[in-house]
Amino acid sequence: METYPVIDFHSHILPRMDDGSDSTETSLEMLRLSRARGVDVMVSTSHYYRRKESIASFLERREDRLSGLLSRADETCCGIVPGAEVAFYFGMDEDAELDRLCVGDTKAILVEMPFQSWGTYEINVLSSLCFDRRMTVILAHYERFAEFEKGNKLYEEVLKLPVVVQINAASLYTGFGARRWIKMFRNGEAHILGSDCHNLRSRAPDLDRGREAIRKKLGQDALTEIDRNASAILLGQKPKRSRT
Repeated sequence: METYPVIDFHSHILPRMDDGSDSTETSLEMLRLSRARGVDVMVSTSHYYRRKESIASFLERREDRLSGLLSRADETCCGIVPGAEVAFYFGMDEDAELDRLCVGDTKAILVEMPFQSWGTYEINVLSSLCFDRRMTVILAHYERFAEFEKGNKLYEEVLKLPVVVQINAASLYTGFGARRWIKMFRNGEAHILGSDCHNLRSRAPDLDRGREAIRKKLGQDALTEIDRNASAILLGQKPKRSRT
């Protein structure tokens, strides 16, 4: 059986960058905890809000926090790939600098959609990012938008686009919706996992628990496919979007 690195594709690991880790010490403990629980790489996806700062300012802050953290990290810590959780904003598909917020050296970008019912504008922007900009659009914690999709057929249209759907680990082992999100992985409608960890208490790294839920319900092959998808994205490739 093929093996791939275990990648946490959504984390707020960088210290004092957003509402995530509050110190370098906390970040180091989060990295060590993740490594101990089987994670090889964490994608640092600090929040980016266009209304609050420029991309250049964000990247300058990110580089400062990342370099400081890496200078303290050791072999007990998992690796880090820089990225961002980009809050959807008007005209983002026409922003020439948007590529700078992609994960590592790829064309993959983690987008946090609006917490409201999506309309044709949002669909058109996502379509433009996918087809005109040729970006790999990753929808952050898709399950958190379930309350807005009722009666809105546009959500079905979103899933027809070549987007990557990221689900938070906790959603697979807590709450009444866990069965639905696991089913999305079974049907090839969800593709990668993230812990969306922010700290060591209320939102600690828990990718291992989400992975175990997948293993129990869908088997090791499904988990391997998730790992394959995540690895493909970090290599600048397109992940599979359907189960075999």
